[in-house]
Amino acid sequence: MRTTSPVPPPDAYPAAAETGGAAARRYHARHGSVLPAIDPAAGSTAPKHHPGVPVLPLPFPPVLPSLPGGPAPAAAAERLGALLALLNGVTRVDWTGAGVGAGRPVPSGGGSYPGEVYVATASGLCHYLPSAHALELLDSADLRAEVVRALGRPPLDPPETVLLITSRVDANLARYGPFGHRLQALDTGVLAGQALTLLESAGTTPTAHAVFADEELGRLLGLDATAERVHAVVVAGASGAITPAAPLLCRRTARSGFEPAAVPLPALLSVLAEAAGPISMDHAAPVDCALYVVAHRITGLEPGCHRRDERTGALIPVTDGSTPRHLFPPNGPGERAGFEAACAVLVTGDYESGYPRHGDRWYRMLNLRAGVIGQRIGLAAARAGLGAGLRCDVDIRAADAVLGTHPHRTTLLAVLLGHERGSGTPAFSLLRASGPP
Repeated sequence: MRTTSPVPPPDAYPAAAETGGAAARRYHARHGSVLPAIDPAAGSTAPKHHPGVPVLPLPFPPVLPSLPGGPAPAAAAERLGALLALLNGVTRVDWTGAGVGAGRPVPSGGGSYPGEVYVATASGLCHYLPSAHALELLDSADLRAEVVRALGRPPLDPPETVLLITSRVDANLARYGPFGHRLQALDTGVLAGQALTLLESAGTTPTAHAVFADEELGRLLGLDATAERVHAVVVAGASGAITPAAPLLCRRTARSGFEPAAVPLPALLSVLAEAAGPISMDHAAPVDCALYVVAHRITGLEPGCHRRDERTGALIPVTDGSTPRHLFPPNGPGERAGFEAACAVLVTGDYESGYPRHGDRWYRMLNLRAGVIGQRIGLAAARAGLGAGLRCDVDIRAADAVLGTHPHRTTLLAVLLGHERGSGTPAFSLLRASGPP
């Protein structure tokens, strides 16, 4: 059952053999920095399923703890169910112009959701089925120690919670071509960021790991390397009940668009401060992901591009005259959304800074880190009462020209912020509280 294939597809990332960054550079030049001709009619691969293995249902609807002072903490199954539901489950029903859809608590490029979540516990190794809110039991042995040994920087104390986040290699390639590999790294970064936030709310100090023995973890999960790969491992100690703040419950992509209304500068600064906080990962970025703001309708801030000073949090003018619409290809949905938004927050990074130490793996690691920050921006925006939209269709060359940075710093992700139009997309929550209303 647990076998791996040594031969990856020709456009897979990372390359099978380490090249010190050469393969990652070639990939980015050919595919990662150039928007492809997107095929909107192409579907995504179906979520992972393991036929024939035992299926363990979790309490449904997913149970959330009541407010402090309420009933006793939920049982272990309810705590795990709440964690997995708020990480990657189906948590609501959305009504859109395209019909009724299953709403997830995190965004995904093109709605492809390439990420899969596995959990290692004392009772065994399981795979989470979002649509069924259930666990597939892959192995009844406690494999947490084996997972920890495969990490580049194992935690000092044995973790109680071990989450493995993988990506289905071909999940979005039919729609985006090889560009989809970069989107997968961003998507799994969003999932890792969501896991960190949830586990922190449960009173733990979690860590996301991006440096590990890929083949060993693939063997433990029984993955075919040509079809699915581990992107991140999140570990934490003993936890209590998940106590999600309101942004985790109400954060949604602003699919209805934005009202062309101004946002106060203090609200934007609070979003940036929350997004720029320390990230609990197993590696420190040689040059942290810097944040830039392309302002359009921010009260107290001139339109144009501004860099956030990492020491003071102040916004320093970089270039004049640019607005979020200039970051996207003409006549596309991104340009329209950029025109409506109050501003765009650009997450930037330096690929060359990490290749000497991490090699080709750094490309995925840096985009993973950008996904964590993008998730933080979305949650912070919800906390500030704003809508957010993570955009991967940004024209990277145009955005980098607006930034005016040195050649090695580039745009990784754009997040549009503003007041969501109207009341947003109608939705019905599938979550319930454990205590009385």
